[in-house]
Amino acid sequence: MNPEYQKIFESLKQENLEESINSRILLIDGLNTFLRAFTAIGWVNRELLHIGGLTGFLRSLGYVVKLVRPTRVIIVFDGQGSSTNKRYIYPEYKANRGINRVTNWESFESQQEESEAITSQLIRLIFYLKTLPIDLISIDKIEADDVIGYITGQLDGEMTIMSSDKDYLQLVSDKITVYSPTKKKFYDQELVIKEYSVTPQNFLTQKILLGDQGDNVPGVRGLGNKTLIKLFPELSTNNNITLDNILEKCDGKKKILQTIKNYEFQLRINQRLMDLKEPNIPDEAIEEIKSILLEPKKTLDTQKFLDLYHEDELANSIPNVNMWLLNNFNQLQKYK
Repeated sequence: MNPEYQKIFESLKQENLEESINSRILLIDGLNTFLRAFTAIGWVNRELLHIGGLTGFLRSLGYVVKLVRPTRVIIVFDGQGSSTNKRYIYPEYKANRGINRVTNWESFESQQEESEAITSQLIRLIFYLKTLPIDLISIDKIEADDVIGYITGQLDGEMTIMSSDKDYLQLVSDKITVYSPTKKKFYDQELVIKEYSVTPQNFLTQKILLGDQGDNVPGVRGLGNKTLIKLFPELSTNNNITLDNILEKCDGKKKILQTIKNYEFQLRINQRLMDLKEPNIPDEAIEEIKSILLEPKKTLDTQKFLDLYHEDELANSIPNVNMWLLNNFNQLQKYK
């Protein structure tokens, strides 16, 4: 046997075979990961077709699996019409996302051309992912972050969430970390406090008050993070500070406190939009998620993956693709 292959097999044997499939779970925000790769990587194949999103996603997946060594991988994509349920709550939610722009002028001449490439690569990516021993979840009208938030409350093992979206930091706990692929950092409770001046359990309250410009969710006008922490230093403690706690303290004479109180209606909406621990997911969607969690996919179809790889002429996009598959995904088949 090839010495390199033998080394991998021996290392797999030495892993703790008593671990269950839910001992170490890697949760990946699929669209977040794909769009980051699509925007950053301008690779084309021999037919001059853009393959940056496809190959970038696969390389990122292999990298984080090697880094975390999970016993299970779950990739969650936004469902079709994913913002629908939240727009029922707040019609302006993500209303600024429809701006036409090209992210990679070297590869695309128009926004339509770029959009078509995103769609085609995403569809093709799903075919690749279905050959791997990982679980895929996509629920119509539900965003990936809500599904991931729900899953973290259902499984008991250690979990790592991969996303550059800082909304996930509200989920950080003794058993949950967030890996930011852009910053190359694992966010635990200590790092959240260091960078955002609040504990993870109070990160949601901070977000509710400050809003989210990227999602077109308004915060309290005139309130910045420094002022917020000065007014409510308890957000930096391990005490769970809720929006109700904040509003109870807004009876003072300071103008900003009165402004916060006047924003209560919008802040209640913000809480419903941003809370990932208690996401707004219909019962039928919950049943669909539970069924996937109970029936994990554990089969690696190496030949099918390679067939797709050669059909798309990905060439050396993944160096030594056979070893890449064996080293990163073979061990995921053994956990029960």
